[in-house]
Amino acid sequence: MKVAVDVGGTFTDVLAIDERGRYSRAKLRTDPRDLSACFLSAVKTVLSQHPSVGVKPAELLYGTTHALNALLTHDFPPVGLIVNKGFRELLETARLPVRGGGPAVGERPAPSRLVPLEQVRELSARLDADGTVRVPVDEGEVLELARRYRSSGIRSVAVSLLHSYADPIHERQVAEIFRREAAELDVILSSDVLPALREYERTLATCLNACLIALTEKHIRKISDDAPSDHFYLMKSSGGLGSARSVARRPLSTSLSGPAAAVVGAAWLGHQVGIDDLITLDIGGTSTDVALIREGEYALTTAGEVAGFPWKSPMVDLFTLGAGGGSIAHEAPDHRWHVGPESAGADPGPICYGSGGDRVTLTDAHLVLGRLPEALLGGELTLRSDLARDALAEFGAARSLDAEGAARGILEIATHQMCGAVRRVSVLRGHDPKHYALFGIGGAGPLHAAELAALLSMRTVVIPPNPGLAAPHGLMVADIREDFVRALGRVEEAVDVGAVLRGFRSLEKQGRQFLVEEGATSGSVRLQRAIDMRYAGMLHETTVPLSAHEITPTEISDAVDSFHREFERTSGHSHRGVESVELVNLRVTATAERSKAPLPRHTGAESKAPRPREVRRVGFLHQRNLLKSAVFDRDSLPPGAAVSGPAVIEQAESTTIVPPEFEAIVDSIGNLIIRPTAEQEHGWAGVSR
Repeated sequence: MKVAVDVGGTFTDVLAIDERGRYSRAKLRTDPRDLSACFLSAVKTVLSQHPSVGVKPAELLYGTTHALNALLTHDFPPVGLIVNKGFRELLETARLPVRGGGPAVGERPAPSRLVPLEQVRELSARLDADGTVRVPVDEGEVLELARRYRSSGIRSVAVSLLHSYADPIHERQVAEIFRREAAELDVILSSDVLPALREYERTLATCLNACLIALTEKHIRKISDDAPSDHFYLMKSSGGLGSARSVARRPLSTSLSGPAAAVVGAAWLGHQVGIDDLITLDIGGTSTDVALIREGEYALTTAGEVAGFPWKSPMVDLFTLGAGGGSIAHEAPDHRWHVGPESAGADPGPICYGSGGDRVTLTDAHLVLGRLPEALLGGELTLRSDLARDALAEFGAARSLDAEGAARGILEIATHQMCGAVRRVSVLRGHDPKHYALFGIGGAGPLHAAELAALLSMRTVVIPPNPGLAAPHGLMVADIREDFVRALGRVEEAVDVGAVLRGFRSLEKQGRQFLVEEGATSGSVRLQRAIDMRYAGMLHETTVPLSAHEITPTEISDAVDSFHREFERTSGHSHRGVESVELVNLRVTATAERSKAPLPRHTGAESKAPRPREVRRVGFLHQRNLLKSAVFDRDSLPPGAAVSGPAVIEQAESTTIVPPEFEAIVDSIGNLIIRPTAEQEHGWAGVSR
């Protein structure tokens, strides 16, 4: 049996599946004060509900917001930083405009400082760009730094020395001296965290890991000590799993753990039903995460951000919008209404939770419009529509709007914000959303998916059998993965093919060793080579996969040609023949395939003409009046069942909206496939304003 848990900002979702495909699921309120307890409570709950009561799970899988929460709140212990002489203000300098035609960056305020300037120490040692030692490490100088850090109460020290990506010798000498003199200090080396070009990003990544390492090790240890399984894996931002042992040393890799898991799960499920081009709409309590999946593969980026900090390691390429079910509606100084990014969170939550919340949220609007039932979580959470209605009436009073009018306004604003997020990952990157299906996942994704698809002329919406459990399902189907990088820094004409091949083989050796330590068998191992490329002087690279085992001048030339084509596809032009192409980094992705848990099969009544549980009045996007709508229990809809809008389909962890002139059909494995009816083929018809 495998148990997967995703601890989100508002709810904790958990799924257990045994080798026979039998599963149990649960959704619990998250207690942000103790995420370890949330994880363990979720495991206990789902195991108690599973048919195989008393069976010890073979694996525990974890999607976590622990690292991200710490970065967002700056809730971590003080750390130290060791750099080369003359680079003490490296974090302050970051990337600023350069005179004389250089790239202008630094268009926004720098992120908050992670290491106080008084805790940044300098070393005289120096390497050249090719790794040649110019000034050796002075052991006495390092010993003095170790003593000073130990006496100051610092417990983690980041070490980021110039050109350590070319040769980590100086950083490793520093670490060895610290181990002898101050073994109680955690020393984190940039050559271990991000051995790639760009001093600022490499130093920042090292500091972020240093900030998180003590907290993460404590968090993971607390779970591991009490977890009812010997195999404990965490989801990483790249969409791969890592053991607790490996992740504990690189905690920043889990910062987008839950959202990445949901994308992985959507890609796998889409492939199972023959839909390989899709856009995920993952709406939770605090945010909306959107990602594009093309030909069954989700995109990765090395130009992402984590809590406002640039992050150069591979992560699932998704756009996060601060608008979710708990997002607060407010009037800005310009007198416009906005939804988010501030959220009511799990405590106190929306006004309708009756837990002391006093600011109107998107969930309150859904409830007043009849789009949500009077209770969530299978009846465990009763919603107070009276409280929500009074608050919305007060919120809309200045604009002469009643409660329903205010709720419609909030719904429209949030939906159009989400529409912009979908365009960010599609239109702005050279993809027409009309050619993609929209996957509505998360607790609130199905509430918005069909109406959002209509705005974007997307003809197919897929709502999985358990949309609120997309992240746990992604954990179930994810593989073990790690990315290895080595700086190259050569223009195409100056590339040494032999050096490139040696670099790849070295990275592949590291990859195989890592997977063996993770418990992978040799037959499950895959190694994928790639090169980061850019036009000379540009800030961001494009990663180009390689297919050939041997590296030849022809292979390099073909890769550069692929770079030109991809740049032109996404940007509308290329600089072929004008600008030199730089081969910045070599990359190897090491993957070990895991056995996939059986896909949970939908069970239900055999009637293909389902009867609604009730009829109630429901508000829909761009409809002035509430419409009489049939309400169905999703568990009562068998494969082949068809539901015509306007309708609402409810289940324990999510609610699906079927707008007027749309139809939802249950496929063979329980997905809801929502498409416009014949009269609605050309987009959103019957819009009433």
